[in-house]
This record gives sequence, structure tokens and C-alpha cells, in this order.
Amino acid sequence: METNPTPYKRQIFVCTNDRKGESASCGDHQGEEVFRRLREIAKERKLHPTIRVTQAKCLGQCAKGVNIMIYPKNVWYSAVRLEDVSKIADECIKV
Repeated sequence: METNPTPYKRQIFVCTNDRKGESASCGDHQGEEVFRRLREIAKERKLHPTIRVTQAKCLGQCAKGVNIMIYPKNVWYSAVRLEDVSKIADECIKV
């Protein structure tokens, strides 16, 4: 086993869990689309992969979805809508 510092300046986890209507989930609120748009913005700004935008299948707060967790800023966004993505990107997708 090796221990190394993280190779990313920032990691952004977007919940994309979709329970197909069986119970509340981030998939009910465009989690996949939010993830894709944030990643697209990181690539447009030529920050990917320095800024890593990745899917999380469950962050444990699906009733408050879409949820986004950002490290090392220790920021958590809940109830994110697609129209919120630009503001989140301006705040968090920068080095």
C-alpha cells in the first residue's frame, strides 16, 4: 500500500443516485445533468483533471438532493438545481 497526497487541487462529488421512484433520490432532481454540466465547465476552463468532478452514487442525504460535496473546501450544497450550476462553478471550479 502507498500513501500519497491527493493529485487534485479540488474534488467535487455530485450525487447521481437514482432510485427510480422507489424513494427520494438525487436522480429525481437531475443529479446526472448537474454532474455533467459541472464537469463540462471544469473542462471548458481547462481545469480538469486538476479539479476533479466525479459522480457519487449516494451521499446519504437524498431527501435533500441534488447534493454536492467539495473538498478540501469542506462545502456541502443541497437542493441544487441545474440553474444553480453556474454559481457553484464560479465559487468552486477555480484553482
